[in-house]
Amino acid sequence: MMMMMYFHYRIGEPILFREWLPQNLLAYIFSCFGIFLIAFGLEVLKFVRSRFLAPKIAQKSATAECCCSNNEGIWEIPETRPLKFDNQEDSIVPFTRSSLLAKSHIFSSILLFLQHFIDYSLMLVAMTYNIPIVLSLFAGHTVGYFVVGPMMSLEQADSVGGCCS
Repeated sequence: MMMMMYFHYRIGEPILFREWLPQNLLAYIFSCFGIFLIAFGLEVLKFVRSRFLAPKIAQKSATAECCCSNNEGIWEIPETRPLKFDNQEDSIVPFTRSSLLAKSHIFSSILLFLQHFIDYSLMLVAMTYNIPIVLSLFAGHTVGYFVVGPMMSLEQADSVGGCCS
């Protein structure tokens, strides 16, 4: 079966898996609703991940300096400091066994995996070019962001960006 590479309304087409094949209008409507819920859930997952990363973002922004300054119209390039591996406290990237095996790091990694897995799966769903499916996908993202977006700061929203951003 050849996949259509243009926007269409065809019902009898696999959505993400060969087994996910709506054969009638009711199954098609439920599939659209399922895609909506998955996209909505992805926005909630991004929010949860942003809340989990919020203390790290706040700490980083409190110590961050402006990377460039405008001095009479001339932009200065900031100096870079070398990575220090002698003393782990001064290191920019603490790469220790305890930091890798910390429960918070493992949990954050699991959330990142789930976010990217769902993100790329939804990208594949959008590539079916099925208009109601794609509109359900956009609606799920939009409603999800409408619900949880006001609870995120700009830095938090940027820190949990998706696969295609």
